[in-house]
Amino acid sequence: MMNQTDGWMGGGMGGFASGGMWLWTVIGVLVVVLLVVLINKVSGK
Repeated sequence: MMNQTDGWMGGGMGGFASGGMWLWTVIGVLVVVLLVVLINKVSGK
C-alpha cells in the first residue's frame, strides 16, 4: 500500500515537475471543451 502510493506520488509529481505540466493542461482543456459541448447539446434540446 505504502509502496504503491509513494511510487504513484513520486512518479506523478516527478512527471508533473519535469515537463508533464503540458499534459495536465491539455487534459484540462479537453475536459472544459467536452463540458461546453454537453451543456450546449442539453440546452439546445
